Amino acid sequence: MDEATDQIERAAIAWYLWVKQPTASAADRAACDAWRAADPAHARAFAAAAALWDRLERPATELGAGDWYRPRRAPSPVWRFARRAGLAAATLAIIAIGVLWRDPGLLDRARADHATAPGARAEVLLADGSRAYLDGDSAIAVDFRGTARSLRLLRGRAWFDVAPDPARGFTVQAGAVEAQVLGTAFAVELAPQVTGVTVERGRVAVAVAGQRAAALGPGQRLRLANGQVEQDSVNPETALAWRRGVIVFDRATLKAVVAELDRMGPGRVLVTDAALGELTLSGVFRADDREAVLGALRSGLGLKTTSLPAVATLIHR
Repeated sequence: MDEATDQIERAAIAWYLWVKQPTASAADRAACDAWRAADPAHARAFAAAAALWDRLERPATELGAGDWYRPRRAPSPVWRFARRAGLAAATLAIIAIGVLWRDPGLLDRARADHATAPGARAEVLLADGSRAYLDGDSAIAVDFRGTARSLRLLRGRAWFDVAPDPARGFTVQAGAVEAQVLGTAFAVELAPQVTGVTVERGRVAVAVAGQRAAALGPGQRLRLANGQVEQDSVNPETALAWRRGVIVFDRATLKAVVAELDRMGPGRVLVTDAALGELTLSGVFRADDREAVLGALRSGLGLKTTSLPAVATLIHR
C-alpha cells in the first residue's frame, strides 16, 4: 500500500468515527459528505471503514437483541434502580467483551508469572538460573517449590535455556504436551490448532496426554495437531528464528501467517473468506514489522487489508 492510500484509509476511519458520535453536528456531517464526494477513493475507504466497524459492533448488538433490558410496564422506583444497575452491568459486560475480543490473551497473561503483550518480547531469568525468552502474546506460570522445576505455558511460545541440576528435572507443560529435561535449550509453542516442542540442543523427553511420545535430540520437533502426533527434523536457526526477532515463512498457510500477525501487535487480525486459507506465503520479516507482512499479502497474493488501528485488521479480496 502506498502512502497516499494509507492516508486516505486513516482519514476515512477518522471521519467515520467522528460523524458516528452523537455530538457530531450537521456541519460535521456535511463536511464528511463533501470529503467522500471529492474522490471515489474517499468513498470506497469510508465504506470499508463502516463495514469494519459493523463487524466489531455486531457482538454488542446481538447481546442486546430482544430488548430484554426494557421494562414492560410503568417502572416502579425499585425497577428503575434495578434497570439502571442492569444497564450499567450490561455496559460493563459489553466493554469487557470488546476488550477481550480485541485482546483474547488478556486473561492468560493476568494469571501468569511472566507474560508479554502482543508486539512485545522479553527474556526472563528464572530462580534456578535458567533463562526463558517469551515471544509476543505469551505467558508462563512457574512452580519451583520442593524438588521439582515445573512450568506451564499458558499461551504463545517460549524458548528455554535450562540450567543443569541433576537433582531436579525441568518440566514444561503446554496443554496435553509435556517436555522434561535436565539441561538443554528448547522451545515450546501452544496454539489452538498446534502444540509443539522444538529442540535446539540437548535431549528432551516429550509426553502427550500423559503417555511418553518421543525423545527428541537437536534439530528435532514434535507437534500435536488435530489429535495427531507428528515428528520431523528442522533447522533450529530457521524454526527458532523468532527468538532473534525474525519471522520466517516457508510456504506458510494464511492461517499460520495470521497467528504470527496476532503476536506482532495489538488488535485482532481476521480473514473474511475461509477460502483464502489455502493461500501460502514465503518470506523473511522482522518480528516488529507487521506492516511488512501485510504488504507482502497485498503485493504477493493480491489481497486487500482494512485496518482500525489497535482494534482489528481485515484481510480480504
